[in-house]
Amino acid sequence: GMGLGVTRFHCIAFLTWQCMNFFGASNIFPIFSNLVPQWKCGDAGVFGKDCTEYTRCKGNVTFAPAAFNSTVLEFRWICNDSYSAAFSSQAQFFGYFSGTVTFGFASDLLGRKWVSTAAVMLGLLATIASGLLQSAAMIIAARFCIGLSIGGMMVVGCTYIMELILPQQRMFLRAYFNWGISRILLTTIAYVTQEWRAAAFGIALVASPALIAVLFIFPESPTWLHSKGRLDKMRTSERRIARIAGVEYVPVHHPRLEKSKSFIELMRSGVMRRLLVLWVMWFTAATSSFATDLISNEISGNLYVNQLLFGAVLYASKIALGIADARVPALTRRLLHQGSQAGAIFCFTMLAIFSVVKYTGPFFLVFNIIGICFVEYTWDTCYVCAVESME
Repeated sequence: GMGLGVTRFHCIAFLTWQCMNFFGASNIFPIFSNLVPQWKCGDAGVFGKDCTEYTRCKGNVTFAPAAFNSTVLEFRWICNDSYSAAFSSQAQFFGYFSGTVTFGFASDLLGRKWVSTAAVMLGLLATIASGLLQSAAMIIAARFCIGLSIGGMMVVGCTYIMELILPQQRMFLRAYFNWGISRILLTTIAYVTQEWRAAAFGIALVASPALIAVLFIFPESPTWLHSKGRLDKMRTSERRIARIAGVEYVPVHHPRLEKSKSFIELMRSGVMRRLLVLWVMWFTAATSSFATDLISNEISGNLYVNQLLFGAVLYASKIALGIADARVPALTRRLLHQGSQAGAIFCFTMLAIFSVVKYTGPFFLVFNIIGICFVEYTWDTCYVCAVESME
């Protein structure tokens, strides 16, 4: 349909992409798992977050009923021990960083299929383990492994899917199967379980179709096989894709590939300046995105309603961008990138002013959501610019 040439095979690919993207949302699971409830000393006083009060209590603490029973509440990672909560997220992000590097190199050597399978398997096992383990140290270790696998899925899994689908489907995929859905799913799981261990099992369950697809359905990436000069295997792969798609196999002519450059060759070739600009763009987008997401559980109002709104508005904004990108020629990459940054700067300046004057009303949420959409648009530009300006 829609001139995109979507077959059964592509539908499975889109679904697998969404499962991997959703598993990537484990990076913002701390919105729920690091939620700090309010407390008071014994039965006296009012609920609040006063640490001198917490220390004075010496363990005789009454917690206010929380929207979600978090890891922080179970292990009392509060006040003097709050560094453990930060450290558990930190361990996961460090895993994420390590995973992008190790899985990325491995997939160039060993192929997309088995490296993707390993990443998804590791992620599911580590998530289930994090829900079962009783020691805080082991849970933090499991979170490191979750990060590792997300790094693998985001770099290798997503490349794998991009290589399996048709080039004209890529923008469609990014517009309709995205982070907005992932946030809605994550929030729904948190709402249904209201408890971090059960939520971990829920995350593993919802992400598990990705394992079935990469293990049993998808063949090795024809693009990767072609780059390795294994043309017989490549034809076998293409035949299998045609069979799953329910279409007749037509041999495709592949142009000769450029040899991919090593890092040293990149440094020499003058691409380095472009790469540095992309790195800065990417870093600012990522930092803004995660910083605002991870603190979004502090916004007043209902935790779940707020998070669902984030997801729904993000989803709508992605679709709007997809349509605008196709229909509005004046919307250049530069205009989108700088316009989005200007929008984000305006929204977060407003939030800064609200914070100073201690305003917590509905406009705080409104500006936060619009600001996050602008940050997401900045993200999208980063992706597109990287694809279009790098060999």
